[in-house]
Amino acid sequence: MRDLEDALAFDVSDEGGVAGEPARLFDRGHPEGGPGAGIGLALARDLAVSLGGRISLASARPATFTLLIPVDRDEAQESSG
Repeated sequence: MRDLEDALAFDVSDEGGVAGEPARLFDRGHPEGGPGAGIGLALARDLAVSLGGRISLASARPATFTLLIPVDRDEAQESSG
C-alpha cells in the first residue's frame, strides 16, 4: 500500500502473467483465453468505481494490478476527532 496524499494505492500481484489487450481485461465474461468465467476483474472494477476509485493493470509480468481509492483527508480527520 502507498499513501499518495489524496488517494491510497494498493498493488496486488501474483506469479502469473496477463496476455491480450489490457483494456478488455475488465470486461465482464472476457477471460482472455484463461480459465474462469471472466467476472473477477469486472467485479473488482465495479467495486473500485463504487468507492470513487479505479483499478488498472500496472504490469503484465508478473501480473500486477493497482487499486486507487481516493481519500478526503479533511473528512477523515473530522470523523476521527
